[in-house]
Amino acid sequence: MERDNYWTRRIARRRLLTGSAATALGAGAWALAGCGDDDDDDDDNGGASTATATTSGVQPGTQTAPTATPAGEVIKKDGINKSRQSAIFATINPYGGLDSGLLWGFTVFDHLWYTPLDTGIRENFLATSIEQQDATHFTVVIGESFFHDKAPANGRKVTAQDIKASFETAAKQTKISNSSWWTQTLDTITTPDEKTLNFTLKQVDAWTFSSTNGGSPIGSSILPQEIAADPSFMDKDLVGSGRFQFVSHENGTNFKLKRHEKWRVSGEPYLAGVEYKLIQEQAAALAAFSSQEIYGLGLSNKLEREDILNKHGKDVVVESDDSRAVWVLLPRGDGQWADPRVIHAISYALDRKQMIELMNFGEGKLSGPVPPAFGEALPTAEIEQTWGKHDEAEAKKLLAASAFDTSKEYSIKYPTLGDRYQQFATIAKSQLEKSLGLKIKLVPEDFGRWLSQSLYGSDYDGFLAFASLAYDDPSSYITPYAKSYGGRPNWAGYMNDEMDAAVQAQRKILDDKERRAAVQEIQRKAWTNGAPFIPTFIAISNTAYWGFVKGRVTGRGTYGAFNGKVYIDKG
Repeated sequence: MERDNYWTRRIARRRLLTGSAATALGAGAWALAGCGDDDDDDDDNGGASTATATTSGVQPGTQTAPTATPAGEVIKKDGINKSRQSAIFATINPYGGLDSGLLWGFTVFDHLWYTPLDTGIRENFLATSIEQQDATHFTVVIGESFFHDKAPANGRKVTAQDIKASFETAAKQTKISNSSWWTQTLDTITTPDEKTLNFTLKQVDAWTFSSTNGGSPIGSSILPQEIAADPSFMDKDLVGSGRFQFVSHENGTNFKLKRHEKWRVSGEPYLAGVEYKLIQEQAAALAAFSSQEIYGLGLSNKLEREDILNKHGKDVVVESDDSRAVWVLLPRGDGQWADPRVIHAISYALDRKQMIELMNFGEGKLSGPVPPAFGEALPTAEIEQTWGKHDEAEAKKLLAASAFDTSKEYSIKYPTLGDRYQQFATIAKSQLEKSLGLKIKLVPEDFGRWLSQSLYGSDYDGFLAFASLAYDDPSSYITPYAKSYGGRPNWAGYMNDEMDAAVQAQRKILDDKERRAAVQEIQRKAWTNGAPFIPTFIAISNTAYWGFVKGRVTGRGTYGAFNGKVYIDKG
């Protein structure tokens, strides 16, 4: 592949089956559900699981082309999209929680750019141009945009100084789910005028523009300078320049948003607003969907999918695709857990095929650290002999040969984000007890506490059980092998010089093929070294929509969550 530099190359456009269709708030629903197992977009081939792997990447590219409107179609712009909220937000402040950060990042706040999953080519949002001087310097020129007409911004124009303040404030936050790019790569931002920003990086990073780094829906959210100077303002209210304006909430639930009338994209969004309804139990959510109290719903398995189709037939659309969320068991990585034999024993003790059968009625796939959707994923045959292998006899032998204390009771902590998290933790507990004779207790935790204390704070004595986020780039799946992540020490206490160096080195590789090979080799080294991030499987995700929800974007990853062309047409 020829290129002038790694920021200006073009890659062939590929289709990738990666989950449920994104309405205007597709990834917002993902945020409302916490992390994992509900993806954010779909392909339009009827849900066949014939995914084509993407090379991913984060290179700047072209601006977004408008979605074509079929001839004669009438766009209705008075509709309110009704969405499910499956968990209570501890705070509406996007700097205080992953759930709030993601939801508002996709709706209330605007961004300079974003990198779609399908092309791996950066697309400009508020940025009208990005000029690269060298590998660690680039200049951004912004277009015209206005903040929402409420204090303290009161509808004024967005300036480069607002963006500089927003990035610098985000980089200092300790509670938000930022990557290490914000502390290890981003250096300085200067603003010679109200339209221009000059970025300087501390080091080359091939993933600079990815949706977990400089294009993060949380970290790159554009705030008014007044709020960036005092982020605690967002404990009470939100003011951005995104396509929706925050209206109200009820103690972290039942949010209401309305159209931003001065949104930078003329004529959008088509929706007049969005309303959320707190429904924590899946059975209640299924009933709410059937009664049209909500217009979209992530389904737990193929039985729910078949039931919805039997009940509603052609009035609904159910999209079924490979998820990019990997179900993970995260043991400690320090002390007695640092022995690779311990991690290998735990991994061999897990029967992933049984997990797929019990949780998804057989619909799922073995996964290495990077899920099968990416070209950087390990070959299936290799996974079957390492991360995906089930061998009780070998598991017992390895644990017995180590100095692991089997007399103690260990906990599996999991977030209370729905039945599937409890189910996954329960299955893992049963398998570890059966195969290794471990004593394990389940500890359910509120998502906010689990995220900030147990995961980010490394406050657990045994295991964490969860589904990863459905990332748009493969690099994000291997960051748990680094010594630090987002300014925090490794979540599991895993400190391995070789693994840390490998994770850092792949970010500086500008050649696509070399970087892909490096990411695969990191996964192999992780197995050999007994890294404590144990992947199990990916589900086949199912999402149902009422047919009157029109204009969904397909095949573009979380990029689809920024779609302003969704509308409601009940006839």
